[in-house]
Amino acid sequence: QNAGVKMEKGKLVVTPESEGKKVLDDALHSTVVKAFDNLSFGDKELPGKKIVPKITAVEVTALLPQAEKIINNEITVKDGTRTWKLTSEQLLGYMTFQRDKERNHVEIDLSGPRLEAFATVECNASSEELEHEVNELPRGQVTGMDGKKVTGFKLSKEGSELDKDKFIIAFRDAYFNSKNSLEIPKLAVSGPLDKDTYGILELLGEGKSTYKGSASGRIHNLTLAAERASGVLVAPGATYSLNNSVGEIDSKTGYDIAYIIKDGRTVLGSGGGVCQTSTTLFRAVLNSGLPIVMRYPHAYRVSYYEQDQPVGFDAAIYQPSWDLRFKNDTENYILVQAEADVENYALKFQIFGTPDGRKVAITEPVVTNQSPPPPALYQDDPTLAKGVTKQVDFPAWGAKVTYSRTVTRGEEELFVDKFESRYQPWRAVYLVGTKE
Repeated sequence: QNAGVKMEKGKLVVTPESEGKKVLDDALHSTVVKAFDNLSFGDKELPGKKIVPKITAVEVTALLPQAEKIINNEITVKDGTRTWKLTSEQLLGYMTFQRDKERNHVEIDLSGPRLEAFATVECNASSEELEHEVNELPRGQVTGMDGKKVTGFKLSKEGSELDKDKFIIAFRDAYFNSKNSLEIPKLAVSGPLDKDTYGILELLGEGKSTYKGSASGRIHNLTLAAERASGVLVAPGATYSLNNSVGEIDSKTGYDIAYIIKDGRTVLGSGGGVCQTSTTLFRAVLNSGLPIVMRYPHAYRVSYYEQDQPVGFDAAIYQPSWDLRFKNDTENYILVQAEADVENYALKFQIFGTPDGRKVAITEPVVTNQSPPPPALYQDDPTLAKGVTKQVDFPAWGAKVTYSRTVTRGEEELFVDKFESRYQPWRAVYLVGTKE
């Protein structure tokens, strides 16, 4: 093993080199066969080839000042107003030591595989893919329909995507030249040959939900999320991410405070109600016959989602990890379009594209393992006036819900997927004021 460096108690230290041994395949096979032939199963010395380290601790020690300078220059990666700051530990993770054979000289280099992984897999502490974070899908709008047929379509915005090659060049420059930030370079999405229609010819499926009884903050959030998710054009073979479409869900991006599910409780937080948007889109994707890549049910049954649908047809999102994703497995672009009817407390998502003859059959949900909600919980709250009681959680029955969807085209069965939701029994929670 070559010498290297590691962080120890916040300080960069050198790890010494060590000799190794590579066991030869033929020698291993011969030793095992001989042991079985002789029924001799004790410890065996395996012959092999000694591996001599190519980089020594003395050579790495000479590079410590440069290595410390690199990791102490924390780099901020920018995409417009969004930023990701890389820590010293992360910068160290991309560092390798290589020998220049021509000059017989050891130098610091960037790990190609790790840098490629950074460009395509993760950025900072987020488990979300960087490409899902920064790629911007093209957007369009259906402006006219005759039945299911689309009679009018317009492109409202070109798409863009991460330019991996330029990103790696820019990152290398920042890494070795002590630059504190870099802007993510992007490429324009070329789109289809027919840019007039993008293949948006017919309604493939739609999903609906109602939200009567919602507070004003919740209504604001679900309509804002629907507006931001609407108009996305998904390329053939691409995966749609709702989190990517709506952007960061936070008060600074326009979302109000409303009730959300967090840490096993219903609490006030930014973006409460956005799950109405994900639930409605989930229903549209189901009815369109497109493959669901990621979907999470809620922790407990939410009454809004059972106003017009059976239990089990919901989808929760919680950034950054919980998302609703589906794949466009057709040969043409598809369009995701939303419509909010605030007066009637109704939300609708429609998915348009080029029909390919697929049909969708969804079974009735089977509800089992039902359990009643636990007794109500009353908690003292010193911020509420004495004599005031405020309900912050509402009771719901627990249940296991299953159903399946079969997607066919003619006599061919394209796929069958099964959906299972396990809802916890949920107690009512009341805050009791104790403030004098």
